[in-house]
Amino acid sequence: MTDISSVREEIDKVDEQILSLISLRFKLVGEVGKIKQKDGRTITDKRRENEVMEKWVSRARGLGIPESFVKSILPLIFSYSKMLELNPDEKRRVVILGYGGMARSLTSLLSLVGHEVVITGRNLQRASNLASEFRTVSMNMKDALKWGEFIIVAIPPTAIVSGFLDNVLPLARGKTLMDISSSKNYVFSFLEKASVENGFRFVSTHPLFGPSLYPVGEKIAIIPSSTSTNINDVIEFWKKSGLSVIETDPDSHEKAMSIVQVLVHFYMMGLSKAIDEISSEMGVNPSDFETTNFREVSKSLERVNYLKDVIIEIQENNPYSRQVREAGIDTLKRVNEEINLKKGKENKT
Repeated sequence: MTDISSVREEIDKVDEQILSLISLRFKLVGEVGKIKQKDGRTITDKRRENEVMEKWVSRARGLGIPESFVKSILPLIFSYSKMLELNPDEKRRVVILGYGGMARSLTSLLSLVGHEVVITGRNLQRASNLASEFRTVSMNMKDALKWGEFIIVAIPPTAIVSGFLDNVLPLARGKTLMDISSSKNYVFSFLEKASVENGFRFVSTHPLFGPSLYPVGEKIAIIPSSTSTNINDVIEFWKKSGLSVIETDPDSHEKAMSIVQVLVHFYMMGLSKAIDEISSEMGVNPSDFETTNFREVSKSLERVNYLKDVIIEIQENNPYSRQVREAGIDTLKRVNEEINLKKGKENKT
C-alpha cells in the first residue's frame, strides 16, 4: 500500500513540471509581445483568447477536469501573459497627482511597464505611501510638475474645479495634462480653458475600469481638446502601456457613459436595495439559496456598494443622467406589464 509521503513526492514532481511549463509559456508570450509591437497590434486579442478557452475547455472535459476550474484559472494566465508583452520603446516621465484608488491602479500599470512615475499631492505622506508600494518616488507638486512630461490628474471632478489646481496649472506649461474623470460635463471645458490660459496641452482621458491593479488589456477613452489636435503620442503611450484606446468627443462620451455607467449603476443600486428590503420583509436569507447567477450578481453589487460615493458623483454630473434613469424606469414598467399580460393569457387558457 502506497503511503501518503510517496504520493506527495509525486505531486511535487508534477508541480515542478507545471511551473516549468508555465515558465516556458510566459517566455513564448514575450516573443509574441515583440511581434505584436513590431506589427502595431493591440495587446488584447479577444478572438485568440476565446479560441484558447475553447481548446482548454474541450481538453479539460476529456481529462475529467471541471470546466469551472479552467474558466477560473485561464483568465489569470491571460492577464499575466499580457503583462509580459508590455515593453514600450519610449519611457515617459509621468506625474500622477492624487493617491486614491485610480491613482494606485494607474501607478501599478505604468510602473510595471517601466515608465518613470512620480506621485504627488497636498498630502506628501499619502503620496509617499503610494510611491513606496510600487517602488516609485514622491515629490512636492512644484518639483513634480517641473520634472514630468505627462501630468495625470487623478482627483475628483469637484476638486479639479474648486480652486485646488489654481497654483498647479501654471506649472504645467509646455506639458501634457490629462484628467481621468468619469464625467466630462464641466471638467472638460474647465481644463480646456485652463490649457489655453496656462500654455499646456490638455487631453482628457477616462480609464474604463475600476481601481484594480495591473489593468492590462482594459480600455481607456481619449478625448482631444482644442489644444491637443495631434495626440498620436498620447495614444501610443496608452497603447504601449497595455490599454486599448477609444478616441471620442465629450458629448459622445457622456452619452455612452449614461448607458454603461449611469443606467447600469442605477439598476444595480435599485436591485441591491430591493434585495435587502424584500428579504427583510419575507424573513429569508437569499444567500442560503443562491444560484450561480445570484452569486455573480451579488459580487457586482458588492463592488457597486463599495464605490457608492463615486457612482453618486457620476449620477449627479452626467448631463443625460435624469433622461436615462426615467427611460430605465419606464422600461421596467413595460417589462412588468408584459409579464403580467403574458401571465393573464396563461391563466385564461
